[in-house]
Amino acid sequence: MNVQLVIPVTRSTPARAIGLALTVLVCLAVMWLAVGWIGAIVLVVELFVLGRLLLRAANGQ
Repeated sequence: MNVQLVIPVTRSTPARAIGLALTVLVCLAVMWLAVGWIGAIVLVVELFVLGRLLLRAANGQ
């Protein structure tokens, strides 16, 4: 008998927020190690702009 545990991950769950935060931190660390502070700042701006664009597209605006 197999037992599967399914955890729904929606936009508002803590697991999604923690995963997103870890992903952002890893991306920033890699960018900082690769090209320094300027690269990390550029990545933050790009992620912010792209995130806003994706949210606007998802909402049909």
